[in-house]
Amino acid sequence: MRLIGFLVLFLVCSTSTIQAQEQWNLEKCINTAWANSLQIKQTAINGRQTKLNAKQAKWAQWPTVNGSIRHGVNFGRSIDLTSYQFVNNANQSTNLSISINAPLYQGLRIRNSIKQSQIDIEANLKDEQQLKEDLALSVAQAYLGILLAEENAKVLKEQTKVTQAQYEQTLKMIKAGALPENAKYDLEAQLALDEENIVRADNSVILAYLTLKTTMNIDPAKEITIEYTKIDVPESVEILTLDNVYDEAKGNQANLLAAKLREESARYGVRIAKGALVPSISAYSALGTNYSSAARRVNGTDTIQQVLTGDLSGAPFSFNINQEVPSYEPNPFFNQLGQNFSQSIGIQVQIPIFNGLQSRIAIERAELAVELAQLNTKTLEVQLKSNVQRALTDVQAAEKRLKAAKRSLVATRASVENTRKRFDLGVVNAFELTSVQNRLIAVESNVLQAKYDYIFKLKILDYYRGIAIQLD
Repeated sequence: MRLIGFLVLFLVCSTSTIQAQEQWNLEKCINTAWANSLQIKQTAINGRQTKLNAKQAKWAQWPTVNGSIRHGVNFGRSIDLTSYQFVNNANQSTNLSISINAPLYQGLRIRNSIKQSQIDIEANLKDEQQLKEDLALSVAQAYLGILLAEENAKVLKEQTKVTQAQYEQTLKMIKAGALPENAKYDLEAQLALDEENIVRADNSVILAYLTLKTTMNIDPAKEITIEYTKIDVPESVEILTLDNVYDEAKGNQANLLAAKLREESARYGVRIAKGALVPSISAYSALGTNYSSAARRVNGTDTIQQVLTGDLSGAPFSFNINQEVPSYEPNPFFNQLGQNFSQSIGIQVQIPIFNGLQSRIAIERAELAVELAQLNTKTLEVQLKSNVQRALTDVQAAEKRLKAAKRSLVATRASVENTRKRFDLGVVNAFELTSVQNRLIAVESNVLQAKYDYIFKLKILDYYRGIAIQLD
């Protein structure tokens, strides 16, 4: 039993370790964010509603079939629906009917509604695509934030190793009498500062992971590790102009394409509203029957004897006459249903004449919806052009910043190397050395920030150009 328990515990611990060390690449992060996004789920539900509207529009061109059953009790003077004669007693009546109505021509309103609903479906798909692209960009930003934080932490840890080696070398020189006792204090202070920087860097990594988890909408307590991706910064970037990128963006930005589709949908809305001014034609057919408890049927004959009397030339006479008369009984329910069965078929034309200007007002509202849709499209185009211009400017500025940071890094490394040699010769003290090394840390951090800022700015530009978000 102990052995089995040990094996179970081992398997559980092994599984936990594997899960904790699970590697997440950018593609998996993006797919997870898409699957967990509440906005995307809401848009998907809107899409399902739009599809139901399209389904409803298609079925509107099919005939409608309705059945009716009515049963009631009449008191006092009323009409027997089976004989259409007045009766003056309580009677029960039942009416059964089924009717079919088929639209033949509705001013093209049904056809235009079908086309409009199909356009609305396409527009909703574009909305969902836009949400996915925006979310993918946010995930990529968070992913790059983790890479930046981890690389920055590595730089600080490597610098701590250098400081530690310098501190140990200083202790040896103090022990040998080559340096005074107080020569170690600056390095001890620097080690403490390095440790503090490492704590901050590690915390930045934790916060970067939290940002990514929040963006993916997963449990913040879930242990994940992103896959380290070596990103090569391009030596040169394709020279792009505002007009070129803007033309690309207009052809692939989903929100702009959705706005144009809704503009077209609004135009169909005008056609649908104008259809109310046109006569509509429909065909109808009906089957019906009824029953009345007052109805009677002949069930035979009765003999009635009558006595005729008279006086013929003063001589009275009388004789009996037998007369056959029909006898009646209540007509059964199902018998009446068969006897009273009726059919009808015809065509109905409905001509709109005046309905309180409701149709005219509906047309004006539909035309205003077209104007609003056009303005919305124009607003998005202006905003898109401004965003593209900003993206191009940001890429150019980020590239210049990165180049300047790299030049500064080369110069600072040379300065640090020179200061270390002078420190080994005893020309400069530990304070001067740590000051130069701290400046190197700042410059290296600046280079990392400039690098990932430049990469992200390039991804934003790719986003507007319709290029999938990937880390090469």
